[in-house]
Amino acid sequence: MTRPKAEPYYVREGQEGPEMQCSFAPEFRNRTRYEPSWTVVAGDLPRHLTRNGVSFSKQHYELLQTNGAYNLKIRHVVFRRDNGKFFCTLLDKESGAQYTVQANVVVVGLFTYMII
Repeated sequence: MTRPKAEPYYVREGQEGPEMQCSFAPEFRNRTRYEPSWTVVAGDLPRHLTRNGVSFSKQHYELLQTNGAYNLKIRHVVFRRDNGKFFCTLLDKESGAQYTVQANVVVVGLFTYMII
């Protein structure tokens, strides 16, 4: 599995969000055995966003799948919904093992500008 970038994504509310990357080596692309998913934890509550290619929140998130990639893009950032940690997980349905990439933290805030 690919690792997302280590630094947080800094975005403003209302703007188009980042594309968070997750991909799998060819041996983990068999959807009969392996099930990918995206989960977000925002405000201490986990929410399932995708599971095995099905998006549960299409109006807020876009699932981008090509050649082993299972990337997630925030359509328009909303503080309450998107300020949190995003996890890409791969479940091995035969063994029950779960592989999770490091969380993507989306920090949504108000940026102030000083005009000199």
